This record gives sequence, C-alpha cells and structure tokens, in this order.
Amino acid sequence: MKIKTAYMGEITINPSEILHFAHGIPGFEEEDKFILLPLEGNNIFQILQSTKTEQIAFIITSPYAVVSDYTFDIDEATVKALDIKNENEVAVFGILSLKDTLENSTINLKAPIVLNTTNKKAKQVILDNENYAIRHKLNFESVKG
Repeated sequence: MKIKTAYMGEITINPSEILHFAHGIPGFEEEDKFILLPLEGNNIFQILQSTKTEQIAFIITSPYAVVSDYTFDIDEATVKALDIKNENEVAVFGILSLKDTLENSTINLKAPIVLNTTNKKAKQVILDNENYAIRHKLNFESVKG
C-alpha cells in the first residue's frame, strides 16, 4: 500500500503495520489510521504518520527516554478498548512539540499514546496526574540516540 508522508514523500507500507485509533487522536478525530516510521539518523524518535492525510505527522518518542521513572496505570476502559491481555504487549509514546532547537522542544507526558503491539489498536489517554505536564522540556542528555 502506498501513502504520501509529511517527511518522506510517497512510501510503501505494510497494511498489517497500520495502527488503529478507534476515535482518532484528540484534535484529529477523523484520523484513525497511522503508521510508525523511523526518523532517519536516530533510534530515539519516530514519526507517527497518518495514512489518510499527508500533512498529519507527529514526532514521538518513549516517555521513558525522557523521564526514567515515568509511570501510570492504564484505566480499565483503555485496557478493554485496546484488548490488552498483558503488559508485555503495551508500548507507550509521547508526542513532541518541536521548537527551534531540541533543547527547547517539549514532550507531552500528560497525554501519552498507548499501543497494543499485538493487535495494533492505539489510543491517546489523558492522565489525571498533576506530576506530568503537557509541555515537559526535553532533557537533551537523556535523549541522546
């Protein structure tokens, strides 16, 4: 399957790798299918690219690469929606807001993306945790890749 991307032009993807967001991503509710793409030259960041809309792509990373003690409980509704059977099939990502430099960029720790790596169902969840910010400054030393 071919798609047009924001950063890589037209590429061929494997349909079995498409992530399914049942209700889209907040602010992009119509966008329910995405693909994870590598960001060339590093192994920390990835691109979460819409398969429908070329211009909709987010730079993401594991929040654990930024905050080593990042932790939260996945609510029962999310466990059911994503059909999570065990914690080994869960991956968590944070969306970055890129600024003029990486040091000035931020990651959204308040609303992580939770992915079931087995069935490719995903959801962005809003955490009820005051310790995590929507714009958590990246610690450049912790995200060297």
